[in-house]
Amino acid sequence: MSYTSLSDWNHCTECGDCLVLCPVMEMERDEATAAISGLLHHGRSERVFDECTFCFRCNNFCPQGLRPHELILEKFLAARKEKGAMSAVYPYLFNGMETSLWKDLYARLTQNEQSILKKWSEMPPPSREILWVGCIGRLSCVDIENSEIMRDLPKYGPPELCCGELAYRLGSWKAYVRTIEKTLKAFEKLKTETMVCYCGSCYNYLSNILPRVYGRKLPFRLISLYEWLDEKRKAGALRLQKPLSLKTALHESCYVSELGQGFAGSLRDLYASTGAKILDLPHNGERNLSCGAVSVLRTLYMPSSLFKEQNIKYREVRQTGVRDLAVNCPGCYITLSLTSRFKGIKLHYIPEEVLQAYGDRITRPLSSRIQLFVRSFLRRFTLPLKRVDPEASPAPAVGED
Repeated sequence: MSYTSLSDWNHCTECGDCLVLCPVMEMERDEATAAISGLLHHGRSERVFDECTFCFRCNNFCPQGLRPHELILEKFLAARKEKGAMSAVYPYLFNGMETSLWKDLYARLTQNEQSILKKWSEMPPPSREILWVGCIGRLSCVDIENSEIMRDLPKYGPPELCCGELAYRLGSWKAYVRTIEKTLKAFEKLKTETMVCYCGSCYNYLSNILPRVYGRKLPFRLISLYEWLDEKRKAGALRLQKPLSLKTALHESCYVSELGQGFAGSLRDLYASTGAKILDLPHNGERNLSCGAVSVLRTLYMPSSLFKEQNIKYREVRQTGVRDLAVNCPGCYITLSLTSRFKGIKLHYIPEEVLQAYGDRITRPLSSRIQLFVRSFLRRFTLPLKRVDPEASPAPAVGED
């Protein structure tokens, strides 16, 4: 199976809407139809390969309901493979690998934090609701474990399990399948009616990509933390304790438009309920621009593309009249944190600010973990020099069956 097999491209009319409406390329109709034709029949389109930010937006515009994002991704990766194997940095980002960023990060946690992750590795008792904590959320395990708001939610998040996002988005279908199958096998043992996803990325991949692309459904209801908190707020179960006095632009992650107005509305309503005044960027909603993270597929050694995309984002923030940018996605937050301070932009991580506004203590904010990421990459400084086939069967993690 491959990315292109996820849609029946015989139904493509080559109308070009996906690229005409793309907020990045905004092609003229003739160029767009030629580009789609080139991708379908010849496996390439130079402008698309040079400019696409792999942000999912084009999937919203196809009148046939196809997924151009996956078509572009596969054809781009095939073209890259013709030039030689890709850097070993990419599989290093996948959870479950023998050498993995996530293993390195978790190994640097304190003994108390590691004991929490060990506790979360055990199957929780039967419960009407449980909290699923994915890869990045585990770095906030102390605050999540001690949360008053989430006190009654049993937590589950074994370090080796993952929604598969990074493998999927960075071009290894085989690694994604292997990762999600292991996670699904563990989920089959859960006795619950509702799973609350701490991370919006996990929610997208488990509620959207899993059923719509991979063709599998979970045996329980799935809800994002934002929607869960918004339901609690509307029911009067949450009381605002530390209102935010903040006016900020809003960066919506790539998957917000994929998940539709229900998710986007809950995110906005919940954040606004804390007292934050939200200002829309010129590009927002279905036409939002990426943080640039997935552009590393194209420019690992020459990150000019990433900086170009982020500079556009920062320019739009300044156009709103503020220097604050609220971010809901942890990947976006980490990527933007590498450059935002140099542009005079202050980042706000929405999950933490919402939980704090409604009474939780945040003792280990995501901002304090950036150095962990940097040190982990520095430890593996030789990885960019190595070459791998991203579709080769990944090595199993230590201790894995």
